[in-house]
Amino acid sequence: MKLSKESQMIKGHMDLLILAAIYHHGASHGYRIRQVLTDLSGRTVHPSYGQLYPHLAEMERIGWLKSRIETIGERRERKAYTLTAAGRNELKQRIHIWNSFSEGIARILHDIRP
Repeated sequence: MKLSKESQMIKGHMDLLILAAIYHHGASHGYRIRQVLTDLSGRTVHPSYGQLYPHLAEMERIGWLKSRIETIGERRERKAYTLTAAGRNELKQRIHIWNSFSEGIARILHDIRP
């Protein structure tokens, strides 16, 4: 399966985007995280669930997120994720790295007019 150019660009930054979405919205389940990313990005970032859920599981495993099961109705359950202190620290570090990286890319592309 070949990823779109947008998916390829997003792939390396999915953890940052997920942490930011949960920071903005608070406790969120996967569907809501995807919706927040899509809305805040003006539909530029629209990850698939296949991209999203493995990241959520790994981020919970390493301690950046914690989850709780929410019951909807009588039978349906979903997992809601919140940031841990380690997750907030990771978000802060990744924002710093992103800002430095994006400023460098902007300098490279500054005078190009395709």
